[in-house]
Amino acid sequence: MSESILGGLLLALVFFLFAIGFEIALSLALVGVLGLVYMKGWTVGLSTVGSIAWSNATSFSFVALPLFVFMSAILMHSGIGKGLFTAVAKWVGFLPGGMAVASIFSCAIFSAVSGSSVATAATIGLIAIPEMERRGYAKPLIIGSIAAGGTLGILIPPSIPMIIYGVMTETSIGHLYAAGIIPGILLAVIFAAYAIVHAVLRPQDAPHSPEDFGTLAERIAGLREMGPVMILVAVVLGSMYMGVVTPTEAAALGSMVSMVLALWMRALTWRALQQAFLETVRTTAMVMVIIIFAAIFSHVIALLGAPKALMDTVVALNLSKPAFFIAVFTMLLVIAYALEELSVMIIILPILFPLVMTFGFNPVWFGIIMIVWLEIGFITPPVGLNLFVIQGMMPGASARDITYGTTPYVLLMIVFVALLFAWPELALWLPGQMTAAK
Repeated sequence: MSESILGGLLLALVFFLFAIGFEIALSLALVGVLGLVYMKGWTVGLSTVGSIAWSNATSFSFVALPLFVFMSAILMHSGIGKGLFTAVAKWVGFLPGGMAVASIFSCAIFSAVSGSSVATAATIGLIAIPEMERRGYAKPLIIGSIAAGGTLGILIPPSIPMIIYGVMTETSIGHLYAAGIIPGILLAVIFAAYAIVHAVLRPQDAPHSPEDFGTLAERIAGLREMGPVMILVAVVLGSMYMGVVTPTEAAALGSMVSMVLALWMRALTWRALQQAFLETVRTTAMVMVIIIFAAIFSHVIALLGAPKALMDTVVALNLSKPAFFIAVFTMLLVIAYALEELSVMIIILPILFPLVMTFGFNPVWFGIIMIVWLEIGFITPPVGLNLFVIQGMMPGASARDITYGTTPYVLLMIVFVALLFAWPELALWLPGQMTAAK
């Protein structure tokens, strides 16, 4: 059997298993092992599987992954982040759609100590959703602001997907983290601006309440609620940006400081600690299994020469850089509406990344593009993870509410990608300052 036919059959089998609802990790494992055994035989094929699994599971850079997950879990289960929304709401509540704006900015701040989109949406949504419902906010506005705000959890560092991207493409995780700061803040401002415009055009969707207008004393008191989170932000991001620690060391430092803060606030119960450990193990195991099995599948695809064949085909088309980028991002958008994005990113990066480098794109900049794409996928039905979280907290939310609530934010993120393409310095200026400082 020719390599091209075998490659086509393996790809078809993967997508068939996806279509019938087979677990993504198991689908990749099954097809990857079958491909290796067919090409190399049982002995060499299975030993290759073990070698790939070991090299990925023992990668030093992945040590940061469970540490950042643990830090986020401590904040979520100890309740440290719960006062954040109330404190921010006292400062921005007077704006049209003030509670929606507060939820977005609260998500942005919590993102700086989370690393997870789902954890950000769950932590802030737990407090923000009941408050907005009590004030009579429309469901689409509630869903959109929490879901979109939660996506900032993977763009504003620390970010778990950035670790995965950095390890897989051998791109500096520190530079990726620095590159996410300005785009993350800018996207939060864009989301907040949309919420304000929505409230101005449709005031019935975001009615004002006397509670929205906090006094100066209440605003100052609210800063104390933000204190623990801001301390953690300063420790994690500040230490990395000043070059004192590596991202992995920052993850360890952040985990330790989060526990100290939770103890200091008398919020670290045995139950909270147990839940944090369980969530860390569950999330880390899930991500690492996908990474290992995707690496096995990607190895098979590489052996078949698919990356080189695809690169030769694209080069032969003589596409311009804008045309190539539009084609790639359009393909990614289609995938965002059909498959679970983090798994797909792990699968396609070994094939897509060499193409991106051939066209001369900056790997750090493209990493931010991939993260924004992941953000889009987190709020697109039917597999948007943030939507699952919000549906759990808003059982009465309909498919129509979800579509109306999230579609404007998806469109805003697509426009934001166009801005990043037109002005790459939005993502590259800060990493450039780090390089210059060295």
